[in-house]
Amino acid sequence: MVSLQYSYGLKISYHGFQEAFLVALGAVLVIVPYGLLTGEFAGFLMVQAVLFGFGPLMFGVYSNTNDVEGDRAVGRPTVAALVSERGNAVFIGVLSAAEFLIGALASATGTAPWWFVPLMLPATALRTRQYLTGFVRGDIMAARRTGFTVHRLSVALMTAADILLGWGATR
Repeated sequence: MVSLQYSYGLKISYHGFQEAFLVALGAVLVIVPYGLLTGEFAGFLMVQAVLFGFGPLMFGVYSNTNDVEGDRAVGRPTVAALVSERGNAVFIGVLSAAEFLIGALASATGTAPWWFVPLMLPATALRTRQYLTGFVRGDIMAARRTGFTVHRLSVALMTAADILLGWGATR
């Protein structure tokens, strides 16, 4: 029901901060079922939940980049509509770097296994390609499509991490 309110009904995306909303929605989709099934919470769960939320976030920011004129016309306050083209490119670059840094910091602090950041490097490389496609080659919609692949790959890699952790716990 909440997702139906994003652009329709309550029009959550028309009130600002939809980029944060997208990450939070994705994170909740991971945390709530896990918590209901296990009754537990862990730092690595939060890391994975936020990284899962980056998938919808990154689809959204590339879509907003493509839709900037329409969003400005209807007063929809996306980052792309509120800042310059260069500012938006910097914003998306910072988000892309932040996604990597979340995993790197988690590995460095022991919140995630040390090998988590190297495991996620294929997704990081593809995210970099997405940025270059969108902002160097200028093909925002191809970059948006790449975002779906990045998200699927990230989910597969995080699932592999969880399987490896479970296998290690049984040894």
